[in-house]
Amino acid sequence: MNTHALRNAPAHELTRSPAAARIGRLAAQSHLFLTHFEYRHHLTPPDHWAPPDRPDLFTRPHWHAGHLVEPKYGPFRHDSPLGSFHPGHRAKWTAHELCHRLVGYAWRPDAPPLWHALSARLAELLPVIVYYHLDEAGLRRCPDHHAPLYDHHCPACERAAALGPAPTLDDRWHRSARDHLDAELAAIHRSLRLGRPVPYRHHTLDLMSDALAYTAAHHRRLTSPTFARFQERFPTPDRTHPTLDALEERTRALFAHLTDGDPIEPLTPRPWATHDIAWRLLTLGQHSEPEITTALDRIVDHLADHPHDHQHAIDAYTALHADFIIPDPDDIFATGYPLPDGHGYATAQAIDGLAQTLPATTELLADALHPVVDHFVRHDPPARLPIARRFAAFLATEPGPLADLAAYEAALAHPAPPDAALDTLAFTAPTDAPLCPADGLEVLDLAYDARALAATLGSDPDDIPEDLDLIPPRPHTLALRRTAGGDLIVAEISTAARDLLRALADTPRAAAAIDLPPAELESLRALALVSPTRWRT
Repeated sequence: MNTHALRNAPAHELTRSPAAARIGRLAAQSHLFLTHFEYRHHLTPPDHWAPPDRPDLFTRPHWHAGHLVEPKYGPFRHDSPLGSFHPGHRAKWTAHELCHRLVGYAWRPDAPPLWHALSARLAELLPVIVYYHLDEAGLRRCPDHHAPLYDHHCPACERAAALGPAPTLDDRWHRSARDHLDAELAAIHRSLRLGRPVPYRHHTLDLMSDALAYTAAHHRRLTSPTFARFQERFPTPDRTHPTLDALEERTRALFAHLTDGDPIEPLTPRPWATHDIAWRLLTLGQHSEPEITTALDRIVDHLADHPHDHQHAIDAYTALHADFIIPDPDDIFATGYPLPDGHGYATAQAIDGLAQTLPATTELLADALHPVVDHFVRHDPPARLPIARRFAAFLATEPGPLADLAAYEAALAHPAPPDAALDTLAFTAPTDAPLCPADGLEVLDLAYDARALAATLGSDPDDIPEDLDLIPPRPHTLALRRTAGGDLIVAEISTAARDLLRALADTPRAAAAIDLPPAELESLRALALVSPTRWRT
């Protein structure tokens, strides 16, 4: 099995570094995969699992500005065998998420909170070391960056990393990884000896603090009879470790595999989706009346005895839904990966996100909105892009007014970061300095007047013909750029200006060598759509 078999895990994200590739191979051999965070309906845990007086630790995902925000200590669980693909995260997260699944966690039903906190700390250690150290070893970067970017996003670095590892591997990352591992494990051992949390900080990272917050959010769940029953019916002895020593041993073995290639066994392949579905049903049972809980328990027991029979679980739950007021099967079985009978995707949730950033597009789709979005979410490959951008690209496969409107709205909702140098330095450049397009500039070729269409929908939608083919075309080009002050420049430019901008992207040229009317070139400069390649010092 190769890394291409890992659902929701882009293949190039598992070839960017030697460590990522080893994680990808081991995960594939273990039959692991990722759920799609935006297409998964996230269940609300029962109130009696919530930490008292800590509402900050028990929030649900919500859409904000076209992104489904993931609360830090909400949906994420060390005990879940399935990681998550989040379109708003960086490419580093795929190896990090799969490493979590390969490490596992330590669990004891009677363990006090500090023990569970140290388990969480240990479970997080190697995935964090992969993120901050091992994935940096052999990683290609753009010419302007030679060190980790942490929270900063550089599209050029991401494109370089997608080409695969560099020919030479800088061993400093393995040395720093070992130092981090040893220091963190020493602090964990000291915590055990002293009976109190002992922190260790790696720059701004404090795994003890994170582990305490995770334990506050999850301790009642981990010590509940429901969780103990789940462990009994769906055992995973190679990723559910009975002691902290066993989890440390697994961490060290995986570390040696990732750094030195030491042999290690993959997890025993299991029907991981079955574990996921069973836990969702058990969670729902904690909200329910005893009669419903008993019926859900029977479905879970059938899954334990017949782990590949997802159809029975869906049919039995659907029948239960017909008799009781419980969540819709479309929500319970919206797992973020395909299931029988067309289940697996939270289409309504995706529509909510699209409506935030593509309001005119979703309005224009009208009755076709649900079937079109449902088709989209089932065929949308995992990509690190906002849902509006992905949906606009999906609609662009059938050119027309709708596709142009979506492209325009997506560009308005998610412009690229500003060109801070251009906005700060203005045009204090030598007169012979070659010009190139401004950083973050987007050029849209539109066959229809998307701006007028959006305005009409906002003021008098009755003026839009029911047959979109009756909308007259108006080919034109828009240039869009966000300024450092937050303003969005939207300018209609000529075909000649468009061609120039594209040519300058490949080969910057001095103003004197540009074949464009001086007034039009000056307009491009005044709107800061072009930028000098160097400045006066």
